[in-house]
Amino acid sequence: MENSLSETLITFYPLAGRFIEDRNFVDFNDQGAEYLIAQVVVAFSPTVLAVQLNMFDCGGLAIGVPLSHKVADGFVIFTFFQAWAAACRFGNTTEVVTCPSFKMGSLLPARDTDKLKILVPEEYGVTMVTKRFVFDELAISTLKAKAKAIGEVSRVVVMTAVLWKARILAVQAKHGLLWPSLLNISYNLQGKTGVIAQFKTSECKLDFNDLVALLGNSIRETAADCLKTEDADDLFTLMISSMTEIHEILEKNETDICVFTSVCGWVNSVHKPSDIVLMMDTECGRGIEAWETLEKKRTC
Repeated sequence: MENSLSETLITFYPLAGRFIEDRNFVDFNDQGAEYLIAQVVVAFSPTVLAVQLNMFDCGGLAIGVPLSHKVADGFVIFTFFQAWAAACRFGNTTEVVTCPSFKMGSLLPARDTDKLKILVPEEYGVTMVTKRFVFDELAISTLKAKAKAIGEVSRVVVMTAVLWKARILAVQAKHGLLWPSLLNISYNLQGKTGVIAQFKTSECKLDFNDLVALLGNSIRETAADCLKTEDADDLFTLMISSMTEIHEILEKNETDICVFTSVCGWVNSVHKPSDIVLMMDTECGRGIEAWETLEKKRTC
C-alpha cells in the first residue's frame, strides 16, 4: 500500500504539497502526504492528503482518506483512487488510468487574491431520508428520444433536466407557487473549460423539452464567453463574477439555487446542503443511479 501510494503521488504531485491558506495556492515542496496505519495521535498538520489503513483480525482492511477539496475536485479525487488501485494491482498508473494534467498554470496561474466570501448555511436538525433511483439505458434512451427535436443531447443533460424539473415542482408544492429556480453548472477544468452556467426559470412553462433546450443553449453560450477571453485575468474575472452573482442571489433568499457537476454528478441546494441528489454511472456505464436525500416530510 505504501509503495503504491508513493508511486501514485509521483503523478498526483500537488497532493503531496501544502496549501498556502492566505495566498490560495499549493506549494509543491515535496513534503509528502500524511500516511497513518491504525489510529495515531499527533499534533494537527494541515496536509492536503492523509491516509489511514485499518486492518481487521478477519484479514479485511478499510482505508480512510480525507483529501482537501480546496486542492482537488471530484474528477481528480476519483481519478486518484483509480490510479492508486491500478498501482496496487499492476505496479503502475499511466498504462491503466489516464491521469489528469496539473500543468495548467498558463491558464489560471497562482495569484494572491482576497478570499471569496462563502456563505456557510446554519445547521438545522431534521430527519433525512435517502432513496435510490436507477435509470437504465432504455429509460435514458427514451428521454433522449423525447428531446430529439431539440437536437443531439447527452444523457447527463436529459437527466439534469428531469431532476431539475422534479426539484422545481417540489419547491412549488412547498410554497404554493412556481418559485424562481437557478441551476449552476461547474465545468471540469481537466476536460472542458468553463465557468458557472446559470439557468433561470420563473414564469415560463415548465416543460421537459424547454428545460433541455435551456440547458444546452446556456452551456453553449457560456463556452462561447470563455472563448472570448484573451488571457487568464479575463477568465478569472469571469469566474469570480459568476460566483459573486450567485452569492448575491443567495443572500436575498428569494430563489431556489441548485448546483450541478457532471464530473461526479451531484446536484444540491446551496442553502440546504442536506437536500442533495448524487448521480453516478451504473455498473454497465450506460445508465445513471440517482441517490436522493431530502427532509423526511418532503418525501412520498
